Amino acid sequence: MHEIINILIIDDERGMRMALAGILEYSGYHVVIAEDGYKGIEAAKKTDFKVAFIDVRMPGIDGFDTHKELKKISPDTNVIMMTGLDVEYYLDKAISQGAFTCISKPFDGAELLRLVVRAIGKQEKENEQS
Repeated sequence: MHEIINILIIDDERGMRMALAGILEYSGYHVVIAEDGYKGIEAAKKTDFKVAFIDVRMPGIDGFDTHKELKKISPDTNVIMMTGLDVEYYLDKAISQGAFTCISKPFDGAELLRLVVRAIGKQEKENEQS
């Protein structure tokens, strides 16, 4: 039996949430979606996520503050920040705050899946070393 891998998607754009969820679910992942940072944080209190995709710019609580709160609840979750803006600027900021990486929207589905596999592998290696 395969381990269920939970992935959290937090994005205020419904189309982006649904597209990302569709790619991940088709590949066998269990996906939980949240339309804002507050709902994403609540979801993290109920479910253990291996990977979380968080949009950088959202109304209410932005992606970076959501990331900080999520890591308090689930420090082992690998966070992939997403932006439709200047990915280079946000990549540096995301990495410096402990995110796995930052990707630009729109994204390539195959590239996205390779990134998820790398993020899950990183978490498993870190857990083995603990």
